[in-house]
Amino acid sequence: MQKLGYITLFLALAFTACAPETDNDKKLAEYETAKSELEAQKAKVHELKMELQEAGLIQESDNLSLVTTFVLKQEVFEHTIDVRGSVQSRGNITLSPESPGQVTEVKVKEGDNVKKGQVLAIQDSEVLKNSIAELRTSLDLANTMYERQKKLWDKNIGTEVQYLEAKNRKESLERKLATTQSQLDKTIIKAPFSGAIDLVNVRVGEMVQPGQPIIRLVSLENMYIKADVSESYIGKFRQGQKVEVYFPSIEREVTSKVSAVGQVIEPNNRTFELEVQIPSNGHIKPNMIAVLSLADYSSNDALAIPTNLIFTDSKGAFVYLLKKSDNKDVAMRADITLGITSGTKTEVLSGLKQGDVVIEKGIYDIANGAQVKVVE
Repeated sequence: MQKLGYITLFLALAFTACAPETDNDKKLAEYETAKSELEAQKAKVHELKMELQEAGLIQESDNLSLVTTFVLKQEVFEHTIDVRGSVQSRGNITLSPESPGQVTEVKVKEGDNVKKGQVLAIQDSEVLKNSIAELRTSLDLANTMYERQKKLWDKNIGTEVQYLEAKNRKESLERKLATTQSQLDKTIIKAPFSGAIDLVNVRVGEMVQPGQPIIRLVSLENMYIKADVSESYIGKFRQGQKVEVYFPSIEREVTSKVSAVGQVIEPNNRTFELEVQIPSNGHIKPNMIAVLSLADYSSNDALAIPTNLIFTDSKGAFVYLLKKSDNKDVAMRADITLGITSGTKTEVLSGLKQGDVVIEKGIYDIANGAQVKVVE
C-alpha cells in the first residue's frame, strides 16, 4: 500500500510537470524574453555611443534631450462660464380694449410697421357720441343760467343759494362731459409706441371686452437678454461687466454688457436673474435663444501656464524649470499649487514666480536633474 501511494504521487507530479502552460505563463515568458532583448539592445547602443565618442564623431551633448522654453510673465487671466438665456423685449405687449363694444374698424394687419399714436382699431361709439351731444346741449343751458345768476348776484339780486345751484349744475355737467369724452377716446385703440404688428386677433363686427387681447405690438428698439444663473455664482457678476453673446440660430456673435443683476434667489430653481443689453438688430427677435459667456473669475497679474505642461504624482503637481548647474542646462522639478483652469491654461497660485524659465517642448523625455539642450 505504501508503494502504491508513492507511485500515485509520482504520477501526479509528472502530470503537473507535463501539463500545458497557461496564457499567463506564456505572457510572462514573452515579457522576460522581450526584456532581455531590450537590455541587450541598450547595451549595444551604449557600446556604439562610446566608440563614436572616442573616435570624435559625436559629442556628449548630441545625446541630450532637446527642449524649448518660455519665460513666465504675469498676465490677465479669466475663467468663464456659459449661461443659456432668451431675448426679451420691453416693447412686446398685447393691446386690449378698455371698454366693451363692437369693433367697427381694424386699420392694421400682421407685419405692418406703425408709429406711436397711430390708430389700430376702432369700437362702436354711437351711444357715447349721442350722450356727448346731449351733455353739450345741457351744458350750454347751464352756462347761460349760471351767467345770468352771476350777474344778478353781483348786483345783490336774488339769493346766494340760486347762484350756487347754477354754478354747481354747470360744473357737474362739465365733469360728465369730460368723463364721457374720455370714454369715447378709449374706443379708439392706438399704438403706445412705434413697432411692428405681430398679431391681429379680432375682426370687424366682433364684440370685445376689457382685458381681451386683440393686437400684439412688438418693438425691436428696447430688447435685452434674460438668463437664470445658479445661486452658486451670486456675487460673481457686476453691472457693466463685458459679456460675449452668441445666437446659435443665426450664428452671430456680439459683445455686450450686463445691465442688471438680480438680488433675489428664485426658490423653485435656486437661481437669480441676469439681464444683458443687446444692440438693435433686425435679425435678433424676441424669444430667440442666446448663449452668454461670462467671466466669473478674473486676475490682472496672474501666473498662468499651459495645462499640458503640468505633471502630477503622489507629492502633487509640478512642472520642469530650466536651471543652471555647473554651467550646464538642467531640468529641475518645481512643485506648484494650482488655481482655476480656463481653456488651455491653468493659474499657478504658488511655486513659480515671474521670470522663471519653464520647459515647454520635450518634457516627456526628461527627468528631474537631467541635462538638456535648449533649441529655438
